[in-house]
Order: sequence, then C-alpha cells, then structure tokens
Amino acid sequence: RTLLKVGEFLFETGKTLFAETDLGKLLPLAMDKVIKQAEAQSGMIILYGPEGELLFQVARNQHQKNIEQPAEEISTTIVQQVRESGQSYVNKNALEDPSLDKSQSIHRIGILSVAAAPLRHEDKLLGVIYIDNRDVRAIFTDETGELLTEFAKLISAAVKKALEFRRLEAESAELRRQIDRRHLLEEMVAKSKGYDELKGLKSLAMLEACKRIENVAGTESPVLILGETGTGKELVARVLHKKSKRQKQAFLPLNCAAFVNPELLISELFGHIKGAFTGAINDKPGYFETAAGGTIFLDEITKSSSRFQMMLLRVLETGEFNRLGDTVIRHADVRILSAVNPNFQQLIEKGEFLQDLYFRLAKFTIQIPPLRERREDIMEIADYFLQKYSQEHERTIKAFDEKARELLLAYSWPGNVRELQNAVNEAVISADGGTIHAKDLPPALQSAAPGGVTAEEFNYRQATKKFELEFFTALLQKTNGNIAAAARLAGMDRSNLRRKLLELGINARDFEK
Repeated sequence: RTLLKVGEFLFETGKTLFAETDLGKLLPLAMDKVIKQAEAQSGMIILYGPEGELLFQVARNQHQKNIEQPAEEISTTIVQQVRESGQSYVNKNALEDPSLDKSQSIHRIGILSVAAAPLRHEDKLLGVIYIDNRDVRAIFTDETGELLTEFAKLISAAVKKALEFRRLEAESAELRRQIDRRHLLEEMVAKSKGYDELKGLKSLAMLEACKRIENVAGTESPVLILGETGTGKELVARVLHKKSKRQKQAFLPLNCAAFVNPELLISELFGHIKGAFTGAINDKPGYFETAAGGTIFLDEITKSSSRFQMMLLRVLETGEFNRLGDTVIRHADVRILSAVNPNFQQLIEKGEFLQDLYFRLAKFTIQIPPLRERREDIMEIADYFLQKYSQEHERTIKAFDEKARELLLAYSWPGNVRELQNAVNEAVISADGGTIHAKDLPPALQSAAPGGVTAEEFNYRQATKKFELEFFTALLQKTNGNIAAAARLAGMDRSNLRRKLLELGINARDFEK
C-alpha cells in the first residue's frame, strides 16, 4: 500500500512538474510537494558549483515559504557524504548519531530526522535533494530515501525539459530580433547609394558593417577596417569614399606590404625631393599632395617601417608633413582610411606597430567578417563572379549545379572572397557546357567535400523552418494543444499561429490530453 501511495505521488507530481516550464516556479513547487509527502519541515535542492561550492537553487519550509539563509539551515556534513557516496542517505536521529558528533551544524540546528539523495543528469552528479525534521525522530525511513531518489530523477527530467523550453524561447526571441534587425538594415541599404561594389549583403554581419559605414561615411574621422586577407577591405574603403564629402576628389589606395624598400613607401606617401635617396633624380609629390581634398587608403599598414609610422603619426597629430629629404613644411588635406589583419594586437604587444598610431587610426573601426561566417552571402557572390567571368571569357555559363553549390558552401574559404573569385574564374574556364559541375571547381574544394556541410544546412529558410518546427512543437506540448494559450505565450495572433501551424504541417490536436 505504501509503495502504491508513493507511486501515485510520483505520478501526480511528475504530471505537475512536466506541465511547468518556468524554473522559478518549478523548483519551489517540486520541493513543496516532497516536504509535504515526507512530512519534513524543510527541504532544499542544491547544485555543486565549479569550485565545489554549494549553489542553493531552492530552499523551502513546511509552510511553503522560502528559507532566507539556507546555508545556515543545512548539514554540510550530510551533503558531503551524499556527494562522496553517490547514494541516498537516511538518518532517523542525527543528533544522537556518534558518527556525527563532530558535525557542528547538526548540533547547532538540532536536526533529528534527515534524508538526502543525489541529483544526477546523464550519470553526472549535479547536486543533492535534502530534507530534515527537527521535532520528530525516525520520521524518515528507507522508503524516504527511495522516494527522494526517484524524485531526483523526476526533477532532473523536468528541469531538462524546462531548460530546453527556455532555450527555445531565447532562440525564438533572438531569431525575431535578428529578423527585425535584418529587415531594418536591408531597408537602410536599399534606400542608400554607394553599395554597388559590395556583393553579398544578405548576412546580418555584413549588414551591420554597412550600418557602421553609414554612421561614419559623412564624417572626417579616420577609419580602421579590420578583416582577414581577401575579405574586401579596399572595397569597403571605396564605399566610404563614395559616400563621403570628398567623393568628387581622388581616392588613392596604397598597399604598404608591396614595398620591399621602406624608403620607397615613405616616398610614395610623403613625396621626395631630388637627391633624397639613390635614384631620386627629380622632385616628386607624394599621395598627400596628389590626393589633396580626397581620401588615402593605407592597406596592410602594420607591414610598414617604424620610421614610416612615426611620420604618419605626425601627420595625424598636426596635419603637417615634409617630403623625404626636404625641410619645407606642407599641410595635408586628406582623409586617412587604413586596414589591418586581426592579428594586429600581437604586433603592438611586440612593439612592431606603434600603439599611439593605432589609437589615431582607430577612432572608428569597421569589422569585416570572414566568408566562413557569412555563408548566406556565398552564392550571391559566386553568381556575381560567374556572370562576370562568363562575359570576360565569352562563355555562356548560366549556373552551378547542386553538387557544385554544396562544395562552395561546405568549403571554409581561408582566402575569403578573393579565393572564391579565383575559384569561380577557374571553374568558368574549366567548364565544358552551360553549367558548372563539381569537377570544374579547384581541387581544394573537392577534397574538402567529405563530411562537409550540405547546401541545405546552410540554407537560411531551411534553418528557420527547422527551428520553427522545434519551437511550435514545444509550445503545443506545454499548452496541451490549446491554440489560444499557445498564441498568448508566443505573443502571436491566433489566426497567425493557425496559419503557421498549417504551413509547418503541425496538428494541434495531436498534443491534446
């Protein structure tokens, strides 16, 4: 009869717990039921922290009230015993147990009956469920230990379900935020001019970069563009120039890594006078003069010499410069845009790049994501290059076949957009007919195919549908198929919810109880 009673309790409690997905309500509710069933005076659910500390998730008394200072109302000795043994524990009179004579908490609190059981998830010991009674001896029995053990299993399963629902709710909110943000930024780009050269603006990361461009383009602030090699930093610099007040003047890019001789790089930017160095047979103005009123883009600026950096820092601080070998002070009227790779901080730490110069250049930064982090942009960029090189090579190639698309999407693109550009160019030249097949792509892409990610997995709509199936299924499970309750919980209109369920092929009646 006792086993039947316990079984009924666990069944009814399980139904109640699994209907609740709010952890803030679930744990107190669970603890109150155990305290009442076991005739305890207090009960707690405790998790073990990363440093072994006790993390009190809930602490309740027999009056269904929270215990204010749970750490002062528990026997840590017994909690430790359960932790070490991994077994349930029952003591009918802890106060008179000789083995607990050294436990100060038991004597201070005056614990008589006490029971505890380990809380596990997938065989991992997470914490303990603890109950005690300070007025009645022997109120707990071995069945109490078994009850706590079975109850711990219920708690673990219910908490897992609640956490999963919390995860789905958080993902849903984040997905809605991203969709709203994406629409807002897409409208901004559509209404604005100057983005023609930037291809692949579907990803949120690139749209956020465009928002940064919008914010700073009309100012005179220096801009530091951060991104891996081949991400299109110069294209971003060109967009910044086109959208600036200096758009009608010159845009001069200068790759600092292209000059083996540091003096030649200095000469290119600052100019030189006759005789400034071997080979300087005439005076020559530098970019600061030829780009007057316009924009200079310094790519790979961390590859420049310390002397170049010092001279550039002076220009940024004072607006003044000298031609190489000259004493005449000239004034620069240019906007400086620059670009670095993500490892630039290491160069600053090593003393290879001036920190003061970095602070001057990085008054505003724009981060360009690598292609592997904006996969929804890959096919748009690939299709653009397909059209470009089909025309350039006088071919009539219209598309990639499905296998070729999968390879393009599965590859990690360490060389970013530049590598994708080269891959499409090679494929256009290699293709025999009007479609690019997998065999036409470079070998690096083909060797990366096994175990790669399919085009379907990177398809935005497919990913959204998969999430929606999970979310609305969990929503209907929680509300037992009640459309009105589900719509209210999701913050949706009932008609919109019904339309979405029909679209996903979900029948709410399947969840009715």
